[in-house]
Amino acid sequence: MSNPTDVLPLEPLHRFHSYCARFPSEIVESAIRQFTAPGDSIYDPFCGSGTSLVAGLAHQRVVVGSDIDVLAGMLSEVKCSPASPERYGAWRGAFAAELARTFEHIRARWPPTGRRIPGRTWKVGALELELPRFSELNYWFPPQLTAFLAAIAAAAHRCGDPHLERVALVSLSASIIAKWPNTLSYAMDIDHTRPHRRVQRFTSQRVLATYLSRLDRTIDCLSALHQVYRRTGGERTLPERWRVLCPHDARHPSDQVPAESQNLIVTSPPYFDAVDYPRAHRMAVCWMNGHAPAELASRRSYIGLHQNAGLAASEWLGVHPEVKRLIPEALREGSRGRRIVGFFADLESALAQMKRVLRPGGHAVVVIGDNTLGGHVLRSHQALVGLARRLGFVILERKARQIEKLRRRFPVGPFGFDGPMTHEHVLVLHKPLRSGATEGSG
Repeated sequence: MSNPTDVLPLEPLHRFHSYCARFPSEIVESAIRQFTAPGDSIYDPFCGSGTSLVAGLAHQRVVVGSDIDVLAGMLSEVKCSPASPERYGAWRGAFAAELARTFEHIRARWPPTGRRIPGRTWKVGALELELPRFSELNYWFPPQLTAFLAAIAAAAHRCGDPHLERVALVSLSASIIAKWPNTLSYAMDIDHTRPHRRVQRFTSQRVLATYLSRLDRTIDCLSALHQVYRRTGGERTLPERWRVLCPHDARHPSDQVPAESQNLIVTSPPYFDAVDYPRAHRMAVCWMNGHAPAELASRRSYIGLHQNAGLAASEWLGVHPEVKRLIPEALREGSRGRRIVGFFADLESALAQMKRVLRPGGHAVVVIGDNTLGGHVLRSHQALVGLARRLGFVILERKARQIEKLRRRFPVGPFGFDGPMTHEHVLVLHKPLRSGATEGSG
């Protein structure tokens, strides 16, 4: 059987929804070909928007993904369970017609009675619209746009089909976080987590057209994914070949991922202080499922962001001299120093769980980037190598990978980099057949 991705590349099929710092499909596909055979199981403990899972399914593997982030879980589930073009087509026409009628009802009966209060019902004509529990709702969304977005979310929840509901909701999310001026909000640069506000005008026609365009893009990509999976010959077994655990903290074990059950791990953990996913996703997720930002994965539990207040940083560094040497003295003191130590302690916990679930002889491919903080380089990839060796992994390979210019991020100040991130590091770890082996190259 020919490789389906030779005919239809996977990378473009992820582009119906932006997800910050998503790593490219070719890393996963290369690891799958090198380290697994059809039917083997692949795990991504930081699965994000599902890059590893999609590649695994396309190559006839079994996949398990987990993430602490609500948006990540929804996107991964949608990509693992695409429907046929015929099913989408039968639903899309009726759904669009319902939205058009609802939008006309809102427009004809405007203005509404009563105030917009986040988390409350807002009455517009005969409609009772549930507003998200988002305290900054009125700042980022004008009144009539708020009604339109609430109407889309309500129509999605009435779909009666869990998959189609998710398709409608992730398309709504994609509409809100789109690049300016195509976004359905007052926010510019929303993926940078600290957006700027810029007022623009929204009409019912523009909102409906923008949303349906995003919905069609989602449907096109998912229909193509359905075609890819069907070409693998495993369409009927697809529901049995994937699981997404969300929310799940990668530092802790899950009984749904038993010990020594995985042939390969391919993942990219969060980088230190680099992307504030909870903040970046709050404006879209609240419309999708009603979660208030405070209920999303918070900085108290998100690797790379939280303080890890219960950790005795000095004691931890005392037993991890290989990591201590890599932290410049200027970065060791104060709250930032404690957070850096906490980050590496979290990585160690995540690596320990990876080793637990890998079968003897299995491999882990980990993508991680270094930070530059106040002119000092924090060599996270070298620290991860040291932690992996301490846990008993053999380091088979470590190489720098240049990031394409169009995909480079330019976070500054509190985001953990003094300039654009130009390189990442790809580490290949091996769990030896004999426990305790630590020798290896690299």
